[in-house]
Amino acid sequence: MSVMSLRRELEQRGLEYELIPHKRTLSAVAEAKVVGVTPEEVGKTVVLRTDEGYVRAALAASDRLDLHKVREALPERHDVRVASESELAAAYPMFELGAVPPWGGPAGDRVLVDSRLAGRESVVVEAGAHDESLRLRTADLLAVTGADVADLAE
Repeated sequence: MSVMSLRRELEQRGLEYELIPHKRTLSAVAEAKVVGVTPEEVGKTVVLRTDEGYVRAALAASDRLDLHKVREALPERHDVRVASESELAAAYPMFELGAVPPWGGPAGDRVLVDSRLAGRESVVVEAGAHDESLRLRTADLLAVTGADVADLAE
């Protein structure tokens, strides 16, 4: 799946978005800087490995994920850890390593969005590559991902 597939899914749902091509970045904070927004406006995706598969957690670039809070949001999952690079490469070959968006690719991933990010009007997320981002309404992000909202940040 490419940025085209992500865009196609948004278009099929009638959701508006803005594609933002930019200089290659390797962190969500750097992405915010080149896109010209605050780190609080950029949603980074952290892929987690659980007993039952992958979970994508989206939170602001300025925040750090709290795995204890994730476990509370996923009480049925006993083992929760950040996925390794080799696991990411195998599970999400359609995306650049470190640029997994909150939706797209393999079906069945559960998505969690941090409550602070969910409260924003719009959000910028990576589009599967380190040089393209998508800006969309946060309500649309929640709709397209089917995400649960929870307090996830430290």
